[in-house]
Amino acid sequence: MNETNATMTATAAGAAEIRRPNAEGRRKAEEPNAEIRTLPGEEDQDTLETRHASRFTFHSSRPKQLALGLLATAVIAATAWSAYRWLEYVRTWVKTDNAYVAAHIHQVSSRVAGTVSEVLVEENDVVQAGQVLARLDTRDFEVRHQQALAQVAQAQAHLQQAEAQVAQARAQVSREQAQATKAEQDLERAKTLSEGAHGAISRQEFDAAQAAADAAQASLKVAGSALQSAEAATTAARAQQQVAEANVKDADLQLSYTEIRAPAAGRIGRKNLETGNRVQPGQALLALVQPDVWVEANFKETQLARLKPGQLVRLRVDALPGRLLAGHVESLAPASGSQFALLPPDNATGNFIKIVQRVPVKIAVDRQDASDCEGRIVPGMSTVVEVKVRE
Repeated sequence: MNETNATMTATAAGAAEIRRPNAEGRRKAEEPNAEIRTLPGEEDQDTLETRHASRFTFHSSRPKQLALGLLATAVIAATAWSAYRWLEYVRTWVKTDNAYVAAHIHQVSSRVAGTVSEVLVEENDVVQAGQVLARLDTRDFEVRHQQALAQVAQAQAHLQQAEAQVAQARAQVSREQAQATKAEQDLERAKTLSEGAHGAISRQEFDAAQAAADAAQASLKVAGSALQSAEAATTAARAQQQVAEANVKDADLQLSYTEIRAPAAGRIGRKNLETGNRVQPGQALLALVQPDVWVEANFKETQLARLKPGQLVRLRVDALPGRLLAGHVESLAPASGSQFALLPPDNATGNFIKIVQRVPVKIAVDRQDASDCEGRIVPGMSTVVEVKVRE
C-alpha cells in the first residue's frame, strides 16, 4: 500500500509539472507583445508550412518583378515611339473629315411647253452626250413651222413685186431723163435763135421751149421719187422676208426642242418624267451626273498656311473601307464658305464672337488610281482628306 501511494504521488507531481508550463505559456500568449519561445524540435506543422511558403513567395516574386519592369519599359518605349510618330504626322500632314465628293450635276429641263409623248431612259441609266432622253408631242410645232414657211413665201412674193416696181421706176426715170435732156437742148437752141440779130423765133416760141424744159425736169424729179419709193418698198420686202425666214428658223428650233437630249455623258438620277406629263419651260425633269468627280474639303482657316496647289493628297472614302485613293490639291476657294451663304454674316453689328471659318479646297482625284471605282464614288459621299505639306 505504501509503495502504491508513493507511486501515485510521484505521478501527480509529474502531471503538475507538465501542467505548469502550459499554463505559463497561455499566460504569455495572452499578454501583449509577449514572445513565444519554442524549443528546438517543438515547432508545430503550421509554423513549418508558413516558413516554407514565405521562402517560395520570396523566390517566385523576383521573376514577376522582372516581368513587370520589362512590361513597363516596353509600354514607355511604345508610348514614346507613338508620340514621336504622331508629332511627325502632325508636322507632315494636314487632315480634315469635313470633306465630300462633288461632281457636275445637270438639271435637265424642257425648253418648250408640251406634252410628253415618249420617255427613253430609266433611273440610273448611263447615257451619252446628245442622246435623246424624251420626246414631246410635235403636232403643234409642225403647224407653226408650216405657218412660218407660208410667211416666207408671201414675203418672197412681196419682194419680187417690189423689185419689179423698182425696175419700172428706173425705166421711167430713164425716159424722163431723156425727155429732160431733149427739152434742155431745145431751150438752148431757142435761146440762141431768140438772141440773134434777126430774131428767128418769137418770144412765144422761146417761152414754150422754156416751159417744156421745166416740165421735163419736174417729170424727172417725180420719176426719181417714184424710184426711191420703189426701192424703199423693196428694202421693206427684203426685211419682211428676213423676218419670215427667222420665224422659220425659230419654228425649226422649237420643233427640235421637242426632243430632250442629254447635255453631257453621265448617269440619270431623280427622274421625274412620265409619258403624258405636261411640262413647262425650265421645269426640272431629271438630273444627269457626270462621271468625273472631285472632293471638296472644308479646311479650317488655321490649316491653310501650309496648303498650296499641287500637294499630294490621301483620300479615304467611307463607302470604300480600307481603300486609299491618291489625289492632289487643285485650287483654293476665293472666299470662305460663309461668304457664299444665302445670308452672309455681318460681323460689324452686335456682339462679336470669333468663329474659325472654313475655306473650301478642291481636291482632284487621280483618275487612273480610281479607275476601278468608277460608279461607286458618287457626289455627296463623306471622305477623310490628308494633305502632305512637308516632305
